[in-house]
Amino acid sequence: MSLILELDATGPRIAGEQAERPAPTPAKPANAGHGDVRKKIVPVVKPPAGPSATAWEGGVYLSMQQWRDGAEQGGAILLQPADDVRALADRLDSAALIAVDFHRIGDGRGYSHAFMLRERLNYRGRLRALGAVTADQLFALARVGFDSFALRADQSAETALAALNTFSVPYQGAPVAGANAAREEANFNARIRLLERALTAIAADATRPALASSLSAEDMVITDAIARLKLPIDVFTLDTGRLHAETLALIPEIKSRYGLDIDVHRPDENAVSAYISAHGADGFYEGLAQRKLCCTIRKVAPLNRALEGRSAWITGQRRDQAATRGALEEAERDEVRGMGKFNPLAAWSWGDVLAYAARFDVPMNALYARGYVSIGCEPCTKAVRPGEDPRNGRWWWENKDSKECGLHTNATVTR
Repeated sequence: MSLILELDATGPRIAGEQAERPAPTPAKPANAGHGDVRKKIVPVVKPPAGPSATAWEGGVYLSMQQWRDGAEQGGAILLQPADDVRALADRLDSAALIAVDFHRIGDGRGYSHAFMLRERLNYRGRLRALGAVTADQLFALARVGFDSFALRADQSAETALAALNTFSVPYQGAPVAGANAAREEANFNARIRLLERALTAIAADATRPALASSLSAEDMVITDAIARLKLPIDVFTLDTGRLHAETLALIPEIKSRYGLDIDVHRPDENAVSAYISAHGADGFYEGLAQRKLCCTIRKVAPLNRALEGRSAWITGQRRDQAATRGALEEAERDEVRGMGKFNPLAAWSWGDVLAYAARFDVPMNALYARGYVSIGCEPCTKAVRPGEDPRNGRWWWENKDSKECGLHTNATVTR
């Protein structure tokens, strides 16, 4: 096993054994000491023909394609520079380690891989850098979320450890000991500033922009920011006729707290009556088709009416809310409705939402205190246990991959 530098909450540590270091090669004068130094022939350094490593301490590395073809529990993936990391969106949970192969020092694709894994795909496992990685890169690599480094035979542990102490302020994904609180506070403040900047830009650029609020904690955060900044952004909600009383109670509270009138859109009464006649009031329990039809009548159709004449709508979606939202972008274009769609909280965690609510004293649905996390219609929502997937509380009788109501299933492209 080669020498591995690992980072965790207690600081850096070294694992493995230092490989025998090759004898240094004496430096040669340009052009072997003959002629003009400008005529020096510079050798072309070619990247390796194959992976920089084949095995890790737990076995043999698998390529991204091998992993996708049949992932083994607890195995390790070795990503190459040209790999599209997004292809791993649904295959990360059982990986014991993901390693990123740097073929050249100046190739930034490995940094992009780390960013995508940490920020877009919400990967929280071990992330290792190997290959053409130098000691003075370690701090920068730790900044984008790498927490493990395979040192080459010509690198010493002392030099690598010293490199991590070159700068005094670490960054978001790096578990370097001693600065967690300051880093988290700085990151949270930056998220708030980015939210405010995004909403201000939408208000300036769009025609009649609106927040489609489900009155969730996320949407209450955005409502608070709109009110604090006094932005010309409308806020509307969809009263499906089956919402909890605790959810509906937020509408007058928003008016009292912020002075905002919430536009309430309701489903077509004839469509609701026809559904009940055909399937019963709770026919959505009988099958996916019945449930989606109910959502279409009570949510999607009213949303379409609410968005008429607008060029942009804002949502409170976050990437870690559901498996179907893992690659969510902050700004998209809804191709079907022909309008901009903005998800300014896409990168926020549930902890960020709660921290914002606490800082600005944001009104919250009383159901959160009773174990509800993802809140929709009353018959389709239940509380979840601490640590349980929030989406388990929505349409719990269905497969997790189908748990969308239809509001966010249109084809979108990144703006």
